[in-house]
Amino acid sequence: MSRREGDGAGARRKRLAAASWMLCAFTAVCACAPGPRTAQETLLAYIGAVQEEDVSALFCLSAGATRAEELGGTEEERRDNFQAWAREWYQVYRDGRDAGRVEIGEHGIVLVKLFALGRGTFYDVVAARATGPGTMEVDTQLRFGYSGIDLSRFSPGTTFYLCGSPPGVVHPVLVEPYKEVSLEVLETVTVRWTLVREEAAGGCPERWAVASAAPLDEGLGTERITWVF
Repeated sequence: MSRREGDGAGARRKRLAAASWMLCAFTAVCACAPGPRTAQETLLAYIGAVQEEDVSALFCLSAGATRAEELGGTEEERRDNFQAWAREWYQVYRDGRDAGRVEIGEHGIVLVKLFALGRGTFYDVVAARATGPGTMEVDTQLRFGYSGIDLSRFSPGTTFYLCGSPPGVVHPVLVEPYKEVSLEVLETVTVRWTLVREEAAGGCPERWAVASAAPLDEGLGTERITWVF
């Protein structure tokens, strides 16, 4: 998948897979009924932390991290190991983006970076429903708007990235004078998030946190764009 394929990359994938499974092992703690406003606030905080690569904030916004024994026996160990885990996923995103195919995972970090949420891609909360005590599912519809990109803002030699289909495919676009580019790209995608109510722990207040995020087949739309630079 990446430029650094080999024993090191294989070991890294095993560590990441184990950590992803661990973060899904959460316990619900609240029977309150959430709504779209709660979902929107939680997603704004999570997306902002991912885009700023604020791994300290992500520790509190990732379900199960403050209580995961696999991350260590103390708050300091759990924070340090979580931050190392998150940074590895940022590297997975960068390696995959450059190679043309990204491993999205289930936690949301790569998905937010790949789909440029909060950085140009618009989204709406279209559904928020309680699925059990202290858990909810949230559906967001993303609109990429690639056909409306102002090409004049890119100078020759610039490379930018567009999301293709299926989700995870990446098209690097190099701006070259008089070059024609024709690509099938994502137009809309629905992402389903699972949010969990977390108790105050590990230096984090009581809050909603993200347990998983995944694109759905339903609501996926594509368009063909053709540009001449």
